Amino acid sequence: MKTLLNNGCSHSELTVTPKDWKTKKASTTVNWFIKYRYYDPHYSIPKQVMLKGMNNFKSVKERQTETQKLLEKELESLKNGFNPFDKTTIVPIEEQKFTLIQALQLALEKVSVADVTKRDIKTALDKFEIAITQLGWVQLSIAEVSRKHIRQILDMSSNTDDRFNKNRSYLMILISVLCELELVAFNFVRDIKKRKVIKYLRQVLTDEERIRVNEHLLANYPEFHRFLHIFFHSGARISELMRLKVSDVDIANKRFKMVIKKGSCYREVWRTIKDIALPFWIELMNVGNENDFLFSKGLVPGSIEIQPYQINKRWYRLVKKKLNIKADFYSLKHLHTTEVVELLGTQEAAKHNGHTSIAMVSKVYDVRRNERESNSLANLDNKFA
Repeated sequence: MKTLLNNGCSHSELTVTPKDWKTKKASTTVNWFIKYRYYDPHYSIPKQVMLKGMNNFKSVKERQTETQKLLEKELESLKNGFNPFDKTTIVPIEEQKFTLIQALQLALEKVSVADVTKRDIKTALDKFEIAITQLGWVQLSIAEVSRKHIRQILDMSSNTDDRFNKNRSYLMILISVLCELELVAFNFVRDIKKRKVIKYLRQVLTDEERIRVNEHLLANYPEFHRFLHIFFHSGARISELMRLKVSDVDIANKRFKMVIKKGSCYREVWRTIKDIALPFWIELMNVGNENDFLFSKGLVPGSIEIQPYQINKRWYRLVKKKLNIKADFYSLKHLHTTEVVELLGTQEAAKHNGHTSIAMVSKVYDVRRNERESNSLANLDNKFA
């Protein structure tokens, strides 16, 4: 029977040879020893451990006393995290002493979020560490941290109300991990209120700008032109397309497979390739190998996965600056979603974007929703008399 330990390992029962070691008849003319097996999930084979320190004693009583001491000492060492494989003692996380900075770094290592979100949290954490240092809290224990500490860190690391809210959400994610590790009792970030910010209308391309952008990219940057059309019609996020491989595309059935990393669980789904975008997909499939990322360096198939932010940098450099365009690249998703709503309805638009409800489409992506509702109201012919 195995005994589980706090460090994730286990051991078999500790047995003593000879079996009658506790009796008066036990012989001291043979070697006594304590034996057990230690199981570490990092190793495929358990380690056989043998202790023989009691054989220096010649009388039965002295040897029995020493054997009992060795048993108790070994059990206590195992309980405290001793690992016979590397002769080290691994203290369980909940029993370790962490400073606030060390605890937040540990949380970042263990947090399970999409890669792009983890990168954003890492950037925010760099700002938090600067604030913690300036506040003189480098040695502050995580056990001593309270809501007032978090509030001051947020104030110092946030230069706008919108940044304050983003940093608050990142800290809430990190502290929730520390709650799971039992390094803090509760997530005190929840009691810090969000700041009120102005929600500006989403700026999208006009019909005239769409023509200019299309002609400009087609003539000068054909790979980016192709990516724009694939993204516009895909319903996917930029980061999702960056993870896409050639083997994920099923041209025959006009679909592509992707993992949606949102919410409490990740899920694999098929997305439709629209007929209007199919020629662009076929172009890529003709030059890529099965294990290539569909959009690698140069936005062509290759073995290297590029980061989503590079698309926004291209858009800024090749479109916004050269054509004096104000709308950002991701606004194309809003524009396309709005057109799907107008042609097929909100439910189909949400389905195309991979949303489980229509909430995001209605509140965020449908940029002409208020305009349509206003026109409907203006056209009402409900006379008073």
